[in-house]
Amino acid sequence: MFLSRLINARREERGSALIGVIALLGVTGIIAVTVGTVSVSALQSTNGVAASVEARGAAEAGINAAELALRGGGGCPASGVVSKTTAPAYSVRIQHDTGSGWVDGCPPNNATQVRFLSTGEAERPTPGSSAFESERVVEAVYQYIPEYVEVPDIDPAVYAYSIDGVLKKFVLDSADFTISADVQIKTGDFECSNNASVAGDVILANGAADLTACTIAGTLHVTKGAGIDGASLVTGDVIAGGDGITGTNPTVRIEAGTRVNGNVFAGGNVSVLSGSGSQVLGNVTATRDTSTKVIVANGSTIGGNVLSSGTIQRNGTISGTQSTAVTGLQAPIAPRVPNWVDMPWAVTNATQFQATTWYQQGFTNRVTWTGSCTMGSLDPRWVALSLYTTPTVIDATGCIGGVTTNNNLSPNIGLSTNIVFIADKFTFNKLYFASSVPSVNRKLYFVVPDNTADELPTCTGEAGNIYLTNEADIQSTVSAFLYSPCEIISDRNGLRGQLYGGVIDFDQQAQMTYVPTSPPGVDFSASLPPVFQLVGAYLGDRLSIREVASGG
Repeated sequence: MFLSRLINARREERGSALIGVIALLGVTGIIAVTVGTVSVSALQSTNGVAASVEARGAAEAGINAAELALRGGGGCPASGVVSKTTAPAYSVRIQHDTGSGWVDGCPPNNATQVRFLSTGEAERPTPGSSAFESERVVEAVYQYIPEYVEVPDIDPAVYAYSIDGVLKKFVLDSADFTISADVQIKTGDFECSNNASVAGDVILANGAADLTACTIAGTLHVTKGAGIDGASLVTGDVIAGGDGITGTNPTVRIEAGTRVNGNVFAGGNVSVLSGSGSQVLGNVTATRDTSTKVIVANGSTIGGNVLSSGTIQRNGTISGTQSTAVTGLQAPIAPRVPNWVDMPWAVTNATQFQATTWYQQGFTNRVTWTGSCTMGSLDPRWVALSLYTTPTVIDATGCIGGVTTNNNLSPNIGLSTNIVFIADKFTFNKLYFASSVPSVNRKLYFVVPDNTADELPTCTGEAGNIYLTNEADIQSTVSAFLYSPCEIISDRNGLRGQLYGGVIDFDQQAQMTYVPTSPPGVDFSASLPPVFQLVGAYLGDRLSIREVASGG
């Protein structure tokens, strides 16, 4: 009996122990699962933080790469995206703002800001992490700085403070057809007829233009009005301010088979009249007030749009749109013609000579002529011109009656340097020069001094005219600059160079080839405000950088 009880008691003890062991195993399993879960979660969290740091670093690397590209390291890609697929991987979207908000793509020159949106990718795998941890987007905004350069004014082929007479059969060509042979007139009207032509712009600061059978291979720009007929041709624009034109009179009148290849911009009425099909290939803009009228007569054509601050009377053809009573139209811009530039000469000794612009520009050899300076074929002074090898100033202000060349002047003088002639007047009955080295163009300067510093041509005292007769040729290896505050009269077709005169008068035989020959060290456009041209832009300072949740 006692033994039986003892056996039963041991069996109960073993059952209790098994229960305890099972309980212990359960607690241990719970602890193990808990620890394992916490460890995995901690590992994922650590991995995610590291991935986000890597992604942010990659995004910032993309910002640096885009900045380097736009600062000259290859330039902005045509796609507007800078990317890299190997670590650190990124994709940078380039945007710009020109004033109307952000636009994808490389910035144009007129953009004011540039933005990079860089998406960086984490290098390590991030299982179980969110996309936010595996990639980050960083935004950087920069200034975009426009780059302007001053456009140098090219001196015209002909500068006239005023012009005398009508240009009949006059031909002004350019030796280099990439350079416009312009005519600038400060005061007075421009009359051109009988198949005359100008290979450049005609610009009148205070005058009107009257063209009949005349060709302007550039722009006609006047302050007053322009009448163009007789099958004339203007290959550029016609711009007329309309100063002094009142009532129903047209500011621009185009008729009798005339063609304007560019646009017409008038401060007043415009009449495109019939007669052999007058044409304006571009736009016509007329603005003054509500009474302004654009007349397009039967048989005439306007190839572009017509805008009028008043009305349009159309009987001919207008290919573009027609807009009447347009408000806010700007008046035509004023022509840019500089003031007269005085070129004085008051030299009696070496010290004064060394203070002149000529000397400072390398014309260090001064030769004086006095007495009678009528040059014939045997005059030793004329023959000696071929012997000078240093840029030379011929001071002929002591010549009685100026310098005159006879018809029997010796044949071409071979010049070995550039020469300046300064005299009170010049009369060239013959003028033959050549270069001693055919491949080198020599330059001549014929100057009648203007000793009154007032930005006006002062034709008083000893100052006189320059006269080129029908035998005054300049050969193809030489160009000449002629300056006089008085009158320059040309009746010759062999002139090469430039004219700068108080008055310019072209007679029937006058023809001229423009070769830039302005005196060194003299700025004939100094009175004009500078003109700046937008030539590019560059990335400026960074304004901000931040992390964003998405593409901006």
